[in-house]
Amino acid sequence: MNMTTISIQKRWRQEIIIFCAMYVLTMLHEWLFINSLENFLKGLVFFVILYVQAQIHRFFIFRFYLLKKYLSYIFYSLAVILAGASVLFTADLYWIQPDFFEHDELAIGFLYHFVICIISTATIMALSLMQSYALEVQRRSMDQILLNEMNLKFLHAQLNPHFFFNMLNNLYGVSLTEPERTPGLIVKLSELMRYQIENGNVPKVSLTDEVNFIRNYIDLERERIGKRCDIQFICNHSPEEMNIWLISPLLLIILVENSFKHSQNLSDWFVHIHIELKPDQLLMTIENSLADEKLKKPSTQVGLNNLKQRLSFIYNGKFSLDEKQSETFYETTLLIPLQKQFI
Repeated sequence: MNMTTISIQKRWRQEIIIFCAMYVLTMLHEWLFINSLENFLKGLVFFVILYVQAQIHRFFIFRFYLLKKYLSYIFYSLAVILAGASVLFTADLYWIQPDFFEHDELAIGFLYHFVICIISTATIMALSLMQSYALEVQRRSMDQILLNEMNLKFLHAQLNPHFFFNMLNNLYGVSLTEPERTPGLIVKLSELMRYQIENGNVPKVSLTDEVNFIRNYIDLERERIGKRCDIQFICNHSPEEMNIWLISPLLLIILVENSFKHSQNLSDWFVHIHIELKPDQLLMTIENSLADEKLKKPSTQVGLNNLKQRLSFIYNGKFSLDEKQSETFYETTLLIPLQKQFI
């Protein structure tokens, strides 16, 4: 039995408990009069009418309030409550309790049923909102646990020891030939490592920090293979433009690293990376050369699969990741929503 089935069964149990509790509370003052099957059925019909009109409000009318269509919400709420009160009053007058109201008290009788419908709707909505709040708290707790686990796996997958080993070798070579450049490269490498470690488990970082991380990574790759590979990185947005946006950390680096890892070519090796801000979105396009057959490196797809899982988890389908290959290059396009940071 999967988690979805269990969740549905749990939800149904909660609804049944609410139904029974509401029935008992509603009929409590009439309990002494339910002394036959007919009276029980009358009481049940009375309650079901109340319950149905309240559930119509819950599932079909309340959405107008959530959409901030307040006039529509008020109009449809009154319409449903009036309809419910009319049905309830008619059933009460002609079948359930025909002697309860005198004919000169019909207006008061209708008002009485109207108020009962309002109270039942308010009660059902209060219970529903409390239930939704409890489920949301539970969901967020589970989401945070899953996010921490996925980020930890992602961090382990992305801390590439071969990359750092190669960079240390390159730093050693640079220190012998151009020692004045060594401090700057060491700083970039330390920033790269620190960023991965410190931001692996946080939900959001500023877009400026994430782009700087990508830039540092590309600068280090440029030091490593820049004489053999045409490396271009274009991001024509100022830190001020990007700093108002938040992004989930370490999403982009997977695609950037893959573009360097799987593009090695002896004749025309290139990696071109372009980051662009769209309205509330970030678009990253990567074009890289196709690897020579003899230089192809085996791929486990761990990093890419990890990325797809994280994207699905974080953005719930509100993203696009497209890959296409031509005869001369491979192109990857990622479009993800951004969250505005209120400073």
